[in-house]
Amino acid sequence: MEKKNYKKVERYMRFPSIRMRIVTVVPPKRFITSALFAVSLMFTTLAQSAWQDPLESPALSTDRAHESLLLDITRVGSRLIAVGAHGHIVYSDDNGKSWDQSRTPSSVTLTAVYFSSATKGWAVGHDGLILHSSDAGETWVKQFDGYLANTAIVKGARENKDKAIAALQAAEDSGDATEIDNAEMFLENITYALEDAQYDQKSGSTKPFLDVWFYDANIGFAVGAYGMAFHTTDGGANWTDWSSHLDNNDRLHLNGIAMVGSRSLMVVGEQGLIIRSDDMGENWRSIPSPYEGSLFGINAEKDDVLVFGLRGNLYHSVDGGIQWEKVYTNSEQTLMAGITKSNKTHALVGNGGSVILLNRQSDDAKSIILPGRTTSASLAQAPDGTIVIVGEAGIERIDTKGLVIDETITMAEGNF
Repeated sequence: MEKKNYKKVERYMRFPSIRMRIVTVVPPKRFITSALFAVSLMFTTLAQSAWQDPLESPALSTDRAHESLLLDITRVGSRLIAVGAHGHIVYSDDNGKSWDQSRTPSSVTLTAVYFSSATKGWAVGHDGLILHSSDAGETWVKQFDGYLANTAIVKGARENKDKAIAALQAAEDSGDATEIDNAEMFLENITYALEDAQYDQKSGSTKPFLDVWFYDANIGFAVGAYGMAFHTTDGGANWTDWSSHLDNNDRLHLNGIAMVGSRSLMVVGEQGLIIRSDDMGENWRSIPSPYEGSLFGINAEKDDVLVFGLRGNLYHSVDGGIQWEKVYTNSEQTLMAGITKSNKTHALVGNGGSVILLNRQSDDAKSIILPGRTTSASLAQAPDGTIVIVGEAGIERIDTKGLVIDETITMAEGNF
């Protein structure tokens, strides 16, 4: 028998701070294949060791955070605070002229921010992330994420399935055909919800929160994609899956939440969904919607409410959403966010650089297109009356007439 000639091969591969030694013994014919396999294995190992979960990776300090994608902005006293891509949170104390970057523990995209007081605030985002600040937005800590959300959703879905099975049994005992049909449909929906929740739990944290609202330092809600809704009564130390409390069996996306009146809440979402609670979020009911397309936001001052969404659709109610009137905006650009300025006037922003200035007393709307036509996601009014807009192009400033303020916006160099 011919003796095979095996060769011992040693290879060293170097990377910054990494030195890997691979030793293999292979026949000559298989040398190239084995070498390729070894290199592939090495890169796989390096990739696995180098990858870090964005939920656990702090946002990088950069002097260009104000030019990156920002998705929401709010005013807290005289301070403006904006959130966006890569976990960036920036704040300004001079009407939006210059900005500093906050310390954040995660680098996932943040979609919304809300402060219940001058110091306490919450930011939410992708991967079910919820952050909390107790120092007016300068530093943030993680309270909740998609892994915890998935666990809570699975637990809640299992409990709901047990209730659905019991309800079906009771309906069958009663012999009422209508009750049986309703119970069977409810059980089917709950079963699908449980299967989806179990899949999400296996695949990881995937659902984003899209908005957050707090009544005070303790009571708050976070809502998001696929009907995700969570509730806290202790300032976010614990979050409870609240999705089964909302009238949203199709698990439509929940895009915005706001207070209406003195103790009522309203949520808007996909397919014209409007859900209202009159007991601070304990019980919810769908109310008739004036529009079948997606609604992305709410702007409310007591029972005087605006909802807005796709293709420039804007609707006004003076009775908390019982009746709606369409407001013609002279624009078909999707509207993403709105604020109340003063004297019952509003400003709204959206796609294509669209800005709508609205007088709510007369419902007269003035449509403006910003230079560059980049998509705007949110806005806030600075103490000096300036409107600060955030979106695809980062931060822009306009005056009360909608004219762009041609001043350089600066960002402090990395301070951490």
